[in-house]
Amino acid sequence: MMEELKNSINELLTRLDAGERLGFYECDRFVDQIPAFTEKHSVEETRKFLEFIGSPDRKMHIIHVAGTNGKGSVCNYLSEILRQAGFSVGMFTSPHLVKVTERFCINGKPIEDSIFCEIFGDLLRKIKEYNYDDDFPSYFEFLFFMAMLLYEKYPVDYLVLETGLGGRLDATNSIHQPVLDVITEIGMDHMQYLGNTISRIAGEKAGIIRSNTPLVFCNRRDESTEVIEKRAEELSAKVYKVEPDYVKDIKTAPDDAGNICIDFSYESQYDKYCGLRLQTVAKFQIENAAIAIMCARALRDIGVNIADEDISYGLKKARWGGRMELILPGFYVDGAHNVDGMEAFLECAGEVPCEKKRTLLFGAVADKQYHLMIRQILESGIFDEVCVSVLETGRSVSESQLRAAFESEMRNANIERDIRFSYYTSVRDALMDIITERGAGDVVFAAGSLYLVGQVRETLGILPGH
Repeated sequence: MMEELKNSINELLTRLDAGERLGFYECDRFVDQIPAFTEKHSVEETRKFLEFIGSPDRKMHIIHVAGTNGKGSVCNYLSEILRQAGFSVGMFTSPHLVKVTERFCINGKPIEDSIFCEIFGDLLRKIKEYNYDDDFPSYFEFLFFMAMLLYEKYPVDYLVLETGLGGRLDATNSIHQPVLDVITEIGMDHMQYLGNTISRIAGEKAGIIRSNTPLVFCNRRDESTEVIEKRAEELSAKVYKVEPDYVKDIKTAPDDAGNICIDFSYESQYDKYCGLRLQTVAKFQIENAAIAIMCARALRDIGVNIADEDISYGLKKARWGGRMELILPGFYVDGAHNVDGMEAFLECAGEVPCEKKRTLLFGAVADKQYHLMIRQILESGIFDEVCVSVLETGRSVSESQLRAAFESEMRNANIERDIRFSYYTSVRDALMDIITERGAGDVVFAAGSLYLVGQVRETLGILPGH
């Protein structure tokens, strides 16, 4: 397998050296094949390669964001606040919904295909010079290295950098010294890698905390707060703790175009803001916005010039795809992919006005707690119809497993309403039936996996941000 990979690299580099430009889809296809060739490396090994390519991270002002839920949303809100303050901002997040370029943003926009191919070629050359042999970067490491080369070649004032799976052992934790560390909500996810208790998972996420670097985190659970605060004290990191009661006066209201928004106030020991607005129906985003506000306070305290109006306007302007997002009239998609995310989604879905029928399109990957998510869906009593689909990924739960899980949970659950179930081998087939049978006044939701959100968007031809 490695010999095949080396041959592919040599062929691509020969073409580049001859002045040929690589096409986006062949670069993307190469990246997609990486998991077949390699495995994750240690943070020390990752740092060695960063040093080999010139330590680009040392030239950057990096805001490092970890957590279980809300990482991408916090990155997005904070990026918009910084942009409103007049800074150029890069943002590296994962996963992407439809196209890999979504992971690399400059000033709110995914990079162009041509830039992706350019940086892809630059990294291939560096990898060959480094002589990785049998230690080729993993999929996420490859994209992280691309991000480092990208933001060195196309510099920004601040880079908001989201971790991948965890924190302590994450490839992104190889960076030299961030200006700010951020930890969002801690929940039960990726237990096979991070541990099966909140405390253990929090310990992994707290691995991003650096000596004398300010830390913003969300005080949602005592078990995680204890672990995070202890680690911060050991490293003399100044703590900015976001409490749930900082958010007040929550209400929904339409904007000028008639879209439902959320208005709220925020008051901490540092700041007080009234009349804040988020362009979303998802009340769980208020917590993520509160974390971003506290990040702005922490940055102000180290001399970053952010005005109050930058915060209010940045939050109002921010959009983040796949999080209780209205992609078509009466059609919402949400990336809820674990128990906490599903709980938040169901709370929001139950509050969306619906004149007639609520339909859920559900799909999940096998390494998630999909049985528990199914139980939550059934016990919520929200949906009249559930369409269950296999996802187009090797990680998907099979149709037979999904059917067995729903049938099992139906037997165990106390359901007071009739629910119609349909099962599909593809998201496309499910969507065709849903759209064909949908009547006036019906509302459709899709949730269970970010893969599902991406496949719904791709099928409907709706790119993120459109």
